[in-house]
Amino acid sequence: MVEPSPPSIRPPLAGLGELLAIAWHVPGEDADARERLRADQWRAVVRQLPAAAVATAIAAVLLLAAGGWRADPAWLAATLLGLIALNGSTCLLWRRERRRPRAPRRLARASLLLALALLACGVLDAALVLLAALHVPPHLQPPLVAGMAGAITCAAWMFALLPVAAIAWVLGVCTTLALGIAWLPVTWMDGLLPLLPAYGALLCLTALFNARLFLQGRLAHHAAARDRMTVSLLLHDFEHQASDWLWEIDRGGRLRHVSQRLADHLGQPAEALAGQPLLGLLARLLPEHDEDARERLGRLGSALMGSAPLRDHDLRLRLHGTDVWWSLSARRLAGRAGWRGVGSDVTVVRDRERELQRISNQDTVTGLANRHQFHRQLAAHLQGDAASPCTVLLLDLDCFKQVNDSLGHAAGDQLLAAVGERLRDSLAARRGNGDLVARLGADEFALLLRGELSPEALQRLGKQLRTALRVPVTLGNHEVDVRASIGAALAPRHAQAPDPLLRAADLALFAAKAAGRDRLVLYEPTLQHEAQDRVALLADLRLALDAGQLEMHYQPQIDLARGRVLGFEALMRWRHPTRGLVPPAVFIPLAEHSGLIVAMGAWALQTACRDAARWPGTLRVAVNVSALQFERSPMEQHVLEALQHSGLAADRLEIELTESALLQDSQHAIDLLARLRTVGVHIALDDFGTGFSSLAYLRRLPLDQLKIDRAFIADLDHPRAGPTARAIVSAVHDLARALGLRTVAEGIETEAQQQVLTELGCDVGQGFLYAHALTREATQAFVELAHRDGLAAARGAHLDSVHPPPTGWPSTRLHPRSLLQLPDTRFG
Repeated sequence: MVEPSPPSIRPPLAGLGELLAIAWHVPGEDADARERLRADQWRAVVRQLPAAAVATAIAAVLLLAAGGWRADPAWLAATLLGLIALNGSTCLLWRRERRRPRAPRRLARASLLLALALLACGVLDAALVLLAALHVPPHLQPPLVAGMAGAITCAAWMFALLPVAAIAWVLGVCTTLALGIAWLPVTWMDGLLPLLPAYGALLCLTALFNARLFLQGRLAHHAAARDRMTVSLLLHDFEHQASDWLWEIDRGGRLRHVSQRLADHLGQPAEALAGQPLLGLLARLLPEHDEDARERLGRLGSALMGSAPLRDHDLRLRLHGTDVWWSLSARRLAGRAGWRGVGSDVTVVRDRERELQRISNQDTVTGLANRHQFHRQLAAHLQGDAASPCTVLLLDLDCFKQVNDSLGHAAGDQLLAAVGERLRDSLAARRGNGDLVARLGADEFALLLRGELSPEALQRLGKQLRTALRVPVTLGNHEVDVRASIGAALAPRHAQAPDPLLRAADLALFAAKAAGRDRLVLYEPTLQHEAQDRVALLADLRLALDAGQLEMHYQPQIDLARGRVLGFEALMRWRHPTRGLVPPAVFIPLAEHSGLIVAMGAWALQTACRDAARWPGTLRVAVNVSALQFERSPMEQHVLEALQHSGLAADRLEIELTESALLQDSQHAIDLLARLRTVGVHIALDDFGTGFSSLAYLRRLPLDQLKIDRAFIADLDHPRAGPTARAIVSAVHDLARALGLRTVAEGIETEAQQQVLTELGCDVGQGFLYAHALTREATQAFVELAHRDGLAAARGAHLDSVHPPPTGWPSTRLHPRSLLQLPDTRFG
């Protein structure tokens, strides 16, 4: 069964006739071997053509510099153009062969054409040398002869691997030189004339000798490759513990020399298997009604009809009641006498690949499709010119972070699994449509629905999904009420490719969160413009602090009982060079989302304390601190540095925080606020009643006052909502009194509101009724006028200067979808 080794290699000192024969044909065992060797020769020479072209160019430049430029212009131009054309064509040949190698059977003619081209190159190279020799000065004549001899030798050596090419070039250059020396008046080269024939003959013999050495090396290489293949196949037969076995079929496709291991796998004696058609035997082992297995067997039969090696061809068979996978590799025997190869049982490998495939496409927590599977199916759905309409929903849980942080990751995983199951159940009626539910990561889910749903159908589906999710999920001893925001996009209406479609759905999800969460928003083109505007605004905001565009304005806080100014609340403003004053509700969420809030908050503390230090008496300044600033920045350090640098007394500074800022880490918040109060800083809880309002933590916090949100104050003089608002404000005031805290009412705009608050006993008020937010200079003037002539005079002077008053400022809001509505974004 072992193929005969190649014939022994003869010594390199072969006869002259044999050497000459190499120039016209390639020796080998058979036609296939000769074709392979001819291809090796061809590639070896073609690879060197660019180097030959570069060498020719360098030689031409040197010859011209040595005196060739004085030659006859017509002959010189014709010679150079010919060299450029020939060397350019050889470079194009090199480039073509790199992209698409020529078939071995067509190389004989190509080699002859290349030899003719090199013959012409040799003639032109010699002509250029002769033209330069006519004008070269005497002191450059010896270097010219030496360089010429070296160049001829190097070129002959480069092309020697293809003898016909090397001989053509040597004959062209040597013959042209001999004729030129004989005919042209270059007497100083006459001594070379008798040497050139011998020199050319020596170079030709050297090229033939070098070609033979190259061919012998390639023959040995191919023989070693065959031996390695044979040894590799034989080694499989001796691997008794492995699952591989040898198989061999004759020219008619019948088994011969059946190995015992193959017989064991098939459960039949080796003698009974010998002579059976391999394809027929495998066909009887195919699983019933398995079209894929039959197609694989058909491809095996087609491969055995050809001559290309067979590598890792997998077949699914059923042996002894169990599905198994076999992998077959083989090569055709010499003389097309059949095939010999190796078979392996790769069932375990296939099972592992299938499991890896499942893991790579399935989310381990919910059992849903993962991001990879979702993107792949969406791309498959939208590919081609006739993409099918579809709807993509992106769903984000509004409560997941709190569950994960408070109850742990195990509870978070349990919540995700419950949400995934409810989403599957909600789409049960549509399963026949081939919809897909996936978890993209964290608490983000995605739904791929076949068909483009109408806005009404989308809203119905969104309501159905949110209703299913609202059923409380039991996590240990806790029940969690799940809320979800949903963004939707349609294909091909909104996008025709996966990435743009997902971006559209993501923008819609962002808008759903910004609009108050727990709702479904369908993508609109305006969302893209708003997103671009946010990006541009954020880029400007990064420069605003250094460019001095941020300002601190101040709104007075009034003692309602005595009618005097107690202090001011510091409100940050951004004076954009082209947009004008940008509302805090627009740029503060951007600052929090990008992390700029830490630097901006430190600047606000420094500026507010510095300005307040200029105010007379004991007037206080209240500075808002956002939740993210409280969580991420060294808050205590910033406060102490602001007091130290400004010289402001600590009891004249008041820090205002929202409820969510205190809930991030309640014990940390309590300790920090306690340290600040020890220094003398006052603490206020802002917007009380709009957040969590938990009395359990309220009684533990070291506070000085509660601020009643403007939403309750605005309804105090409303005919219908007035009694309810009055009751709420009264309850908050009574609670504050019970805890020993003062109350501050925000957003007072009418005398009637002030009257109700005074009757209820509220301590401090602020709002447009007294003054809008004032610039630093206007605040200083307000303070001086109030100190000299009283609050009424200062208030009247301010209101006279506002025509018309900026109604609603600073509560002005853009459309909710245009904002980054993060929690607790109030910063003035």
